[in-house]
Amino acid sequence: MSSSELINTLQAFFPQTEYSSEAVVEGITNGDIVVNSTQMANYLQGALHDESLLEVELNNDKRVFFCRILDHPPEEDTPDEDVLYTKGEYLEDTDHIILTPLEPAEGNYLINASSRILIRVLTSQAAVEFCCNFDGKIKIDTMPVLQTTFPVVARQVKGAREYRVKVPGDMDLTIIAYRKRDKLKFTTRPMDMSINGMSLYDPKGKHSTLQTDDKLSLQITSDDMLLMTLDAVVRHVTRLRDNQGLQYVFGVKFNLESRASRAEVEKLVASIQRARLRKLAEIEGAFGVNFSDW
Repeated sequence: MSSSELINTLQAFFPQTEYSSEAVVEGITNGDIVVNSTQMANYLQGALHDESLLEVELNNDKRVFFCRILDHPPEEDTPDEDVLYTKGEYLEDTDHIILTPLEPAEGNYLINASSRILIRVLTSQAAVEFCCNFDGKIKIDTMPVLQTTFPVVARQVKGAREYRVKVPGDMDLTIIAYRKRDKLKFTTRPMDMSINGMSLYDPKGKHSTLQTDDKLSLQITSDDMLLMTLDAVVRHVTRLRDNQGLQYVFGVKFNLESRASRAEVEKLVASIQRARLRKLAEIEGAFGVNFSDW
């Protein structure tokens, strides 16, 4: 891609920012602009193996939709046993990306008329934003999915927002919640957590009676031991998709009334981050994905 084409692409996806030849060269040099396809494939493979929740914006509309990257192994009538496919390997061909349908579902209609698809991966270091185009809707093993072109360029926005650490699935962390308005009690697990809040899986596996602004009391336990009790308020109830289908989560914001409470939360977030780094190291060892920027 020529310098002028690169500038035009960046300007089309990020019209609020003025890009000059000098700014693009500087951005590539300091890593804020990514044009290396191998580096972009590594980020996308990392998001696939980590089952990261991605943000999607359509045609510079600031509404945010959610999805995950899916694998796309080759379809062979008579597979060659000497050729082994590794999960996520298709991304190394830098041809396309396979996504779950968007949530909220309205995005799956809007994407048909969208020429610019911005895919955002959130890491602990930055928001990595990939500039793609919509390729169409296909089916993989009867599952309807979305296909985009492989990005020609991406940019990194450091410190874009508060980072929520994903809680590894094998980490023993349980949340016992009480809704204050009617004493509803339920037990669930966290999807991710930051110093100021967390996302929790809907305890019923479907849309429950939880509503925005519901006030909760949360008991956070590990190995049947109470770690802390926190007050929180529900900020959103969201439907998401993974490779198994639909799931529902709700986000809460903590009400940290003391420095001691904040210190306890900070300590827990640090322990989750250590567990997550161990999990990422396992993925690195198994699939060769580089998570050094995560």
